[in-house]
Parts: sequence; structure tokens; C-alpha cells
Amino acid sequence: TIWYLYRDNLLPEKTRFVGYARTKQSISEVREKSKKYMKVRPGEEEKFEKFWQLNDYLAGSYDKRIDYELLNQQITKFEKGPIANRIFYLAVPPTVFEDVTVNIRNACVSIKGFTRVIIEKPFGRDDETSAKLSNHLAGLFKEEQLYRIDHYLGKEMVQNLMTIRFANQIFSPSWNRENIASVLISFKEPFGTEGRGGYFDSFGIVR
Repeated sequence: TIWYLYRDNLLPEKTRFVGYARTKQSISEVREKSKKYMKVRPGEEEKFEKFWQLNDYLAGSYDKRIDYELLNQQITKFEKGPIANRIFYLAVPPTVFEDVTVNIRNACVSIKGFTRVIIEKPFGRDDETSAKLSNHLAGLFKEEQLYRIDHYLGKEMVQNLMTIRFANQIFSPSWNRENIASVLISFKEPFGTEGRGGYFDSFGIVR
């Protein structure tokens, strides 16, 4: 997705991409793992190479401040201009949301621009844990710094349902909360949990 945004010139010109995770690997290894997902059309090869030159990667833990200080140093190396904004996209297990956000707040906020934190679902297992997470985040960031997203809402299947519902007046009298008791969507994928069993024990599908 980031490649598509870059390819279509939808990102600021001086954007850099820094990956951070526990896995010890090089950016060339990241590129190799990403290859099967990247669609490069004829004539885009040069731009694709430039895209990878803008990528960097650093391995570190979720809960040690020293690792985030090293991440901050890595990011700072690319911030040459008078303004430098930072966006952190948290595609991490929900059990480490608190550790990660605390360390970002303490060691990685931008000193010459804005800082934004994008949190990918889930936002807790229930009302209580959701409120706990929201209160935790409120103690670290202003609301305008936070973005909560559910990437499933971007699935073509879900979007098509919305289009059918609102683009056809014939459904308006019946496709509403007064007439529908529940909606069940079966979404089959050709792979297993692939190491995410611990996640599904507490969140999402299995729960």
C-alpha cells in the first residue's frame, strides 16, 4: 500500500519510511519478503528502486526505552529540513499497545513538527478494556494526534455491501436496524493463523 501511495505521488516528496519490529533483519530481507505482494507495472522499475532507497529498518523490543531512543536517532538522521513530521503506524499485538505508545511518547516524538499515532484494531476485548486503552492514550497524546482504524472496513466485500444498500432505493425500507436482526459475513482465506494463534485466543475470530 505504501508503494502504491508513493508510485501515485500521493505522499509528500521527502517522505521516508522506517520499519521497526522485533525481528532482526536487513532492509534487503524485508524487500525480499515483500516481493510477492508488490505489483510493479512496466515502466515503473526505476521508481520502484527509488522507493526502496527511501526505506530503512531497525530491530528492537516493544518495551525497552533504550531501543526507542535508538529508533529516534535513526529517524533523526533523515530529518534535515526545518520541519519534520512523524507518523507512527502501530501494526502490533494489542497486548503491547501500552508499552509501545509510552515509549513513543517518551523517546520518539518529533521536536520540529507534529507527531501522529495510528492504532490498528482491536481497541480492547470489551467496553472495559476499550475504555482502559482510551484513557491510557489520552494521558499520552491529544485526541487530534490519534487515529483509530479498522482496515477490514476497506475490504471490497464490505464496501460493496454499503454501495448496494445506499445506491438502491428498493432496499432502503427493509435494509435497516428495524428489520434486520443480525448480519453474518463468512470470509474464507487460503491460509491459517500463521503464528497469530495467541492473538486470536483473546481477540477477533476465535473469541
